[in-house]
Order: sequence, then structure tokens, then C-alpha cells
Amino acid sequence: MLRVRRRVHSASTTVVVVAAAIAAVAMASSMLFGSAEARSLTTTWFNVGGSNADPVATTTAFYASIDGSCDESTAATAATATSKVIVMWHGMGDVGSEDGSMGTLARAAREATGACVRSLMFGSGSSGSDRLSGYIGNVNAQVDAACVLLRNDALIRRVGGFHAVGFSQGGQFIRAVVQRCGVELGAKTLITLGAQHMGVDSLPGCGSNAPTMACRAMNRVASDASASFWLRKHVVQAQYFRQTKDHSSYQRYLETNVFLPEINNEGQANDNPVYRKALSSLERFVMFRFENDDMVYPSESSWFGSRVIGGANRSIIVPYDHNEVIYSSLGLDALDANGRIETHLIPGARHMQFTLEWFKQTMNQYVV
Repeated sequence: MLRVRRRVHSASTTVVVVAAAIAAVAMASSMLFGSAEARSLTTTWFNVGGSNADPVATTTAFYASIDGSCDESTAATAATATSKVIVMWHGMGDVGSEDGSMGTLARAAREATGACVRSLMFGSGSSGSDRLSGYIGNVNAQVDAACVLLRNDALIRRVGGFHAVGFSQGGQFIRAVVQRCGVELGAKTLITLGAQHMGVDSLPGCGSNAPTMACRAMNRVASDASASFWLRKHVVQAQYFRQTKDHSSYQRYLETNVFLPEINNEGQANDNPVYRKALSSLERFVMFRFENDDMVYPSESSWFGSRVIGGANRSIIVPYDHNEVIYSSLGLDALDANGRIETHLIPGARHMQFTLEWFKQTMNQYVV
């Protein structure tokens, strides 16, 4: 059983202050940094290029170098050249090139489909900076950098498009890529595993209907901190934290969150017809949810499910096809009309837990 989740920490992890000058950066628990490695990487990040440098403002994207994921020496010229490209975006705490995780999955996808597999990485070019970019960074800048990379990809131009696969938070991020540049580049299929399409409203381990006092306190901190000026632009998880416990919290989310409301066409200020066209033009949009997901709350967010805003019963979930905010504005209704949107449950599985054989079968089924 493969579990594609690397160095992701439990909700009991000690809160780490990312910058001493900004107390709000303590977003609490696993959604930030708990390990000694993460603290070391954080220190490195704040010292890159001197005290005045802001790596977030200079985000770059590149493809991981993975042996066996694509033979580019022949792919562009051989008579039997690949006619398919898969672009992958990894999840929190992972690295685009890591063996046992994305590297293994990239090779498996190529073996199953014959496609050339592009695994996205971000940062300065090292695995450490790529891992850190899953915690610290401006998601909009990362999405735009990915679009630049894909626009300059001669192979994508030659084959006339690409298939997008996103893991965990990489699911909503690669969806944003499809929405922003998928029409011009010919996005074909979008596959997400354990994504948070409607965000999260609780920290990992703190999403039960009767959370502990500590969890309630940490969730409040996370909600308040996600609206802070610095955090909402620099801490990745803050950019998809969506509070729905009452209408005032939800309104604050709409007004301060710099990423999720915009890509979801959520709220009066966000109505981008390009996003509707991009998703409704897909050949297929496939979303997988893990039945025993221990990271995503509510787990139905993997299917665009969301809690009732201000609802007293937090266990009631609004399915995507009953969500008047996003169903038509994102083009999900058009996909639904002729069966091009699919939701699948992976029974008994925790977050990002699946077999390699299942992954190969899934790639073979949908990357056609």
C-alpha cells in the first residue's frame, strides 16, 4: 500500500512560529511546520538572497528529473513518439522528484499509458525548496509559473494538449492551472486525488463534530490567522482555509482569501467566464475521495462538497450539484449534462493511501 504523503505532521504537533516578527504566522499544528527539518528549511527560506529578498515574488516552476518518466531524446522525433503528456502537481510535504512517492508515480503513469510525464516542482531547483514551496509561497504565483512552463513546452504544443493529475492540495492547484491556461494549451482530462476543491475548515485531526478544546482553539487561530495580510499571501494552507461556521466568518473569507474564492468563482467579486469555459471543455473531470481521510475536513471537499454556511449541524454537506455558488459558474453543470464529471470513493483508505497497481489502472482508464 502506497501512501503518498511525506513529512506531513499530525494535529498534535507543536505550533511553530515561522517569523518571530509576525505572531499570526503561527497557524497552528500540522498545517504549518512541526519537524526540525521544516524549521531548518524555514530559516533557510528567510535568508535566501539577503534580508530584503522575497522568494515568493520570484516563484519559478520546473519539471522534475525522473529517470523513466519520459525519454525526451526520442519523444519529439521518433515515429512512435508519445502522443500524450501528463502533468502532475504533488501534495503538501512532498517533492516532485522523490523516489517512493512522485518519482515512483511518474514512472508508473508512463508505464501504464505511454505518456510523457511532467512532475512539477517549484522554488530554486532543490528538493528542499520544492518541499518548502508546499508550505510557504503564493499559490497564484506558483500557478502562473506553471502556466509559463507549460506554454514553453514544445512537447505539449506538438501533441496538442495535456492531462492534469493533482495529489491532495496539488489537486486544486493543478485545477487552477487548467482554468487559467488549459483552454489555450488543450487540457484534456483533470484527475484529482484527495483534493480540497472547497477548501478546509479544520486543521488535520481536528475536524470531528465534537472537537477537543485544544482543536477548537487551534481552529480559531487558523481561521483568524488565515485572514492576516502576510499569512494569506505567503502560507500555502491559508490560501484554501474556508470558514463557514457563521456568515460573518464566511464573508471575511470571501474578502481576504487571495486564492480559493477566485478560482471557484465564489462571491460577487469573482465571476470569470474563462474558468467556466476551461472546465466545461474538459473531456473528463475525475475526483477521488478517501473514505477515512485523516487530513481533509470536510473530506467531501475532494468532490466539491461543502458545509452549510452558518449551519448548526456541521455534519450536513452540500454536494457539488446542489451548490448554487459554483455548479453553473464553474461549468460543473455542463460536465454533468453528458457524464463527463465523475466522483469516486476509495473505500477504507486514509489520505493519499492507494496501491500502485490501482494507480496504474486509473491512469490507463482515464489518460486516453
